[in-house]
Amino acid sequence: MKKTKPISALLLAAAMLLSLLAGCAGTPSQPAVDNSTPPTIQPNEPVNPYPDALVIAEQGMFSAGGTVLTSDGTFDVSNYYVSREGSTSHVDHANVFYQIPAEANGLPMVFLHGYGQSRMGWMTTPDGRPGWSDLFLRMGHSVFLIDQPRRGEAGQTSVAGTISTEPSDQTWYTQFRIGTYLDNEFTRNEGSQFPAGEDVLDQFFRQMTPDTAMDAANGDQNIDMTVVAQAVAATIDEVYARTGKDSILVTHSQGGMPGWETARYTDHIAAIVAIEPGMAPMVDSEDYAALLEKNIPVTFYYGDYIGQEFTDVPAAGMWGMMASSADTFTEAYTAAGGNSTVVHLPEEGITGNDHFMFQDLNNDVIAEHVEAWIQSNAGVSNSTAPQVPAAPESENGKTLVVYYSATGSTEAVAEYIANATDGDTFAITPSEPYSSADLNWTDSESRVSREHDDPALRTMELAETTVDGWEDYDTVFIGYPIWWGIAAWPVDNFVSANDFTGKTVIPFATSSSSGLGESGELLAELAGTGDWQEGQRFRSSVAEADVVEWVNGLNLK
Repeated sequence: MKKTKPISALLLAAAMLLSLLAGCAGTPSQPAVDNSTPPTIQPNEPVNPYPDALVIAEQGMFSAGGTVLTSDGTFDVSNYYVSREGSTSHVDHANVFYQIPAEANGLPMVFLHGYGQSRMGWMTTPDGRPGWSDLFLRMGHSVFLIDQPRRGEAGQTSVAGTISTEPSDQTWYTQFRIGTYLDNEFTRNEGSQFPAGEDVLDQFFRQMTPDTAMDAANGDQNIDMTVVAQAVAATIDEVYARTGKDSILVTHSQGGMPGWETARYTDHIAAIVAIEPGMAPMVDSEDYAALLEKNIPVTFYYGDYIGQEFTDVPAAGMWGMMASSADTFTEAYTAAGGNSTVVHLPEEGITGNDHFMFQDLNNDVIAEHVEAWIQSNAGVSNSTAPQVPAAPESENGKTLVVYYSATGSTEAVAEYIANATDGDTFAITPSEPYSSADLNWTDSESRVSREHDDPALRTMELAETTVDGWEDYDTVFIGYPIWWGIAAWPVDNFVSANDFTGKTVIPFATSSSSGLGESGELLAELAGTGDWQEGQRFRSSVAEADVVEWVNGLNLK
């Protein structure tokens, strides 16, 4: 054995040498790299290779609220491992995960989940798309995601429960109006926006989380609403201490009830967005009185398949009854001077949504609808309200803002630009307008999907292409939503019908996540005339101050 070691070492060394020589022979020689000086960034070289990346300035986790239990007696340190006399336990708190975006210019949002859920439901979807927390971060909101007391990462409880192992997936699938279970198969409601696939269902069911305080093994599903409400209020007060801003409270399902009660314990709720809450507050309740006294704007959101007419949806009638409580509340609340609205998504042309609308395929569309309500009804805290900068007086000729708007987002930005430049507006309108069904990009047979697949279908007649006094406009802004990475094609038809000679043309786009891409360059190429400038993409719910700041930075003369 003593002679083997040096021979083995010698063979190993020889093998390594041959390997190195072979590598040198097979690889072209590379010039030496001079690392003595840092590389110089060339003019206009993009520093960030991911311009559409969601940038988080700060994130973390904290607990809020809760109590401390203390047992009788004196702690026996000599028997520390088993002694429980004179001991304490920190229980019944909320656990909060938060993220603050680099461009935080909206009110913070506090999210409270529903029954059998945790904050995970806000963070992703069963098919792996961005959840509402990411979508609202992109809109400029900080997000604070709660695991309510006795649930998830806040499981430490003052009340002992018993977790049931009785299977119940089919019950909740039906209750949540995703579909039902027939002939040993999960069915889907007609036109459902819930993502399809066995893998998706597997991920969805694994979101369910037991409550450590429930005696679920004996059928107890009761939740201490006051314990939850006080922890949520403590969270909102902590958010105010950290940011100086009041919070938008977003609740879901069972979380709706303690959400109403939360108003009794904090003065820092800017508004409440209730996603299919179990019930609205009774008009003569303490919760109702607190909401009204503090003048908290409220909105309810309900999806599809609600009401007795949906005879093939077993839970439709129950949800119709619960939704009617929102109507009763809203009628009384508004009559008393409060601000409350009830949004039934099908009436808005948004169809196919179940109880988990924030995880459905069109969750981004609904998020933008919610954001529009926030901007109109909650705004920002007085202490942090951004001032809209005054636009400089233009020495230029007249300005025109041309836009096509599918859902109203681009129109809002166009109005901001027109106000900032004292310009006129011109709406691009197809002779055959797009309906909500036409715009459903998830339906391969919808009008917009067919036009995407066949560019020949994108040539359409517009209600009007001629702008009065076109020759008098020196600066033309052109706005559009982003469709599949390019400008919505009704804009193509306007651009190709007009001569932009002598005009400065500035594109702008709206989208919830997509960047401007090559949309501006493609329009310039289509026009063939005009001095086309670099454009700007705005999120769909951008604040007016941000738009005006961009306009001022253009230094139009």
